Parts: sequence; structure tokens; C-alpha cells
Amino acid sequence: MEAIKGGRIRSEGGSYLHVSFSSEPHQELAMADVAFVLTTIAVFALVALVAKGVTKL
Repeated sequence: MEAIKGGRIRSEGGSYLHVSFSSEPHQELAMADVAFVLTTIAVFALVALVAKGVTKL
């Protein structure tokens, strides 16, 4: 059985595994999501401009 103490998990073998409870990865994922959404909007806007230009030909 494992024991948790101070952010560390101790296995039966006696070795420790450090577990981080930081909220930074959530913020990084949120920023990645925002970047993805903005990039997707920009690509669709570019496709719309190209399509509008093609229809004028």
C-alpha cells in the first residue's frame, strides 16, 4: 500500500515519487487552447478571403 505525505507518494519499496500540485499546467493548457482557437479563426478568415477573391475571377 502507498502512503502520501507532503506531496510525495511512498511505495512499499520505500522509494519516494514526487507529485506536484501546481496549477501552472492548467494555465499552459488554457493558453494553448486560446492560441488554437485564434489560429483556427485566422485560418477560416483567410480561406473566406481567398474564396471571395476566387468568385470575383
